[in-house]
Amino acid sequence: MPQVAIYIDEALSKKLDQVTRASGKSKSKWVADVISERLENEWPQDFFALAGTWEDDRSPEQILRQIRSRSQNLEKREPLS
Repeated sequence: MPQVAIYIDEALSKKLDQVTRASGKSKSKWVADVISERLENEWPQDFFALAGTWEDDRSPEQILRQIRSRSQNLEKREPLS
């Protein structure tokens, strides 16, 4: 398994100690999980190719107004139970 060495200051080291102790994970596992999570939250490159491809006669403001209006109407409904 590949290894990575990182250098951090004393304050960050103490914070890392605290968070890993609380999580029950080793430092290595905790850092690997954070890296993995960060990389999974990246937008795929194909996402940006979609920019400008949506066909709609409404302006973005009109679309947002309609979405907000629908969500407000949902909040006004009576609960089912």
